[in-house]
Amino acid sequence: MAATLPKTKSDSIDDRTRLIEAATALSNVQEQLMETIETDTAVKIFAARNMPQGSQTQRNERQTAIQFALRAAADVPLELMRLCVRGLEHADTVAGHGARVASADIELGIALLNAAFNGARSNLEAKLSSLTNAVYITSVVEEMAQLSEEATSAASAAAASLQLPPA
Repeated sequence: MAATLPKTKSDSIDDRTRLIEAATALSNVQEQLMETIETDTAVKIFAARNMPQGSQTQRNERQTAIQFALRAAADVPLELMRLCVRGLEHADTVAGHGARVASADIELGIALLNAAFNGARSNLEAKLSSLTNAVYITSVVEEMAQLSEEATSAASAAAASLQLPPA
């Protein structure tokens, strides 16, 4: 919303251009967030857990299906983390070029993206203990660390852009 206000920080063409680009990118992030959270991973896990397990072959197939469904379930909060980082990176642009009157809204947006990121990270950390593929777990843990650094950096940059310069 703040990126689409008619007034910018300096009312320059550069500010307007950067805000239009950020608004478009943030709208895309919003759509992807909605698509990501509307997955049916719980249904996949339930279906896998209800598979027959009378023979060793069936038990193995069931366990494979459960792990596949759990991995898909873990991919959801990981993707949410990625999208929150992208949103925070664009928040820096909006904070740096947006109208001062929208500062509180931008600050709230940054806080909400941080909260969503941290919630997704906690959710993912809880899911990792159910997975058995060590290579996948290692790659997710490494990506979580990288995304956490990026989120912290982007949020700090956006918050710094919101601060008024000394008079």
